[in-house]
Amino acid sequence: MDTQTMEDGLMARQISRGESRQGAIRNLSAPQSSRLFAKEQSVVNLSRAAREGKILNRESYMTIAVVARDYKNSNFKNFISFCDSPSCTLRRESFRGKNLRPDASDYAWHAGGGPLNLNSENSAANPPAAANPHRKALILSDGRKGHENQSIAFCELRGLDFCLCRVTYANRLLKLCSYVLDFFRLYFKIFKCDLGESGTAADCKNGSNLNSSALNGPVASDSANLDATPNGTNSDAVSYSANLDAASDRNLNFADFDLFVGAGSTSYYALKFYARRYAKSSVALMYPKGYRKDFSVIIAGAHDRPKPRANLKISPVSLSFSRPQGLYRPQRKSIGFIIGGPNSCFEMGDKILKHIESVRAQFADCEFALTTSPRTPQATESALEKLGWDYSVIYSREPINPIGDFLAQCEWVFISEDSVSMISEAVSNGSASVAILSLKRKDAHNKFDDFISSLVSTGHARRYDEALKKTAKYDLKEFVREIEL
Repeated sequence: MDTQTMEDGLMARQISRGESRQGAIRNLSAPQSSRLFAKEQSVVNLSRAAREGKILNRESYMTIAVVARDYKNSNFKNFISFCDSPSCTLRRESFRGKNLRPDASDYAWHAGGGPLNLNSENSAANPPAAANPHRKALILSDGRKGHENQSIAFCELRGLDFCLCRVTYANRLLKLCSYVLDFFRLYFKIFKCDLGESGTAADCKNGSNLNSSALNGPVASDSANLDATPNGTNSDAVSYSANLDAASDRNLNFADFDLFVGAGSTSYYALKFYARRYAKSSVALMYPKGYRKDFSVIIAGAHDRPKPRANLKISPVSLSFSRPQGLYRPQRKSIGFIIGGPNSCFEMGDKILKHIESVRAQFADCEFALTTSPRTPQATESALEKLGWDYSVIYSREPINPIGDFLAQCEWVFISEDSVSMISEAVSNGSASVAILSLKRKDAHNKFDDFISSLVSTGHARRYDEALKKTAKYDLKEFVREIEL
């Protein structure tokens, strides 16, 4: 073995053990040390590549350290150390000169090897998407139907084609880390994103299947069933594939979408990650507490009492979009009842039954239709059944949603005051006038009081104990379409 090879080996061992440059130089002559230091610099030169950090054991826990450094030959400011996992390198990709919007970051972080392709998440082989004249939105869903429905409503009201993609974190610690990373404006792929086969054409507006072969590569065989329940723990949740990084993301052309939409805390960090990576707009629905408010647009309900911001649009109601489904067809003038359940502000007891009996007596010449909700107690459902109905849905036994039919077919709908989403849907859709039924309360004043009082003051709803004058509809479509993206 020649002297140069021995010297190189010594230098490599010292670097791998974390020894300093000075320590290596002390063991060599001046000419040798100069030559080997130049070799070391060619390996760790931060002007050519971002320093590699290790992402270790993302499934259990990770430690985040942000250390600002000033290097002479590099503009690399932040070094992120992730502890405890199999080897996966973390790299910073430059997007300079790629026609990004002015406020977009010049770089994004990328885990794994190989080049980062702007037309797909992980694969340089993913073919470019076919041209589509319609604007397309990718909904990042946390699996909660209420949040998902608001995102769908935004796309429907805006006239966008859309597709659903489920976002999950492997554990709670990773989600907690998303708040910290967002605080430092650092965006990594610490979540899982899955577009399953069962949520394709049916989830896309006007039958435009954004998961078709024209837009994406072949669907991975291990893609998740979006209707499944992971671990049997949450009936509203959507399962995900065990190999999402290698499969699902590779088959979805994220860059082909014009904007990213999401509601709920699980979706907000992913929303920023993709919007920044692909230089597209981000639309956050509901007020994103805990995260920086630098989305392209935030749409929040007035009842959340958000602080005014340039990018914040305040709506008096939650976003909703309702269509009749043909579940209910009245034979004469009809009255609908939409009953929720107890929550932190209200109890569901005999008071609601007395209100319903009073309304039925007032509209004795009408037929009556009822639907309960997932939160309605079994005792309340049993008591309601005994009243007799021309049409009824007991949700615990028949989980369907006839609210769109009630709003389109009934003269009036009477709604219990416990649900912002149900009341919002009623005052924004169909033609039925809306009256609110009071419940036994747990406190003297709550956010539902302000929400309902605002709707009553603008004539979009009535309280049942007031004069029942016909109500107006709030034009959500106009509100949404006036938002600049």
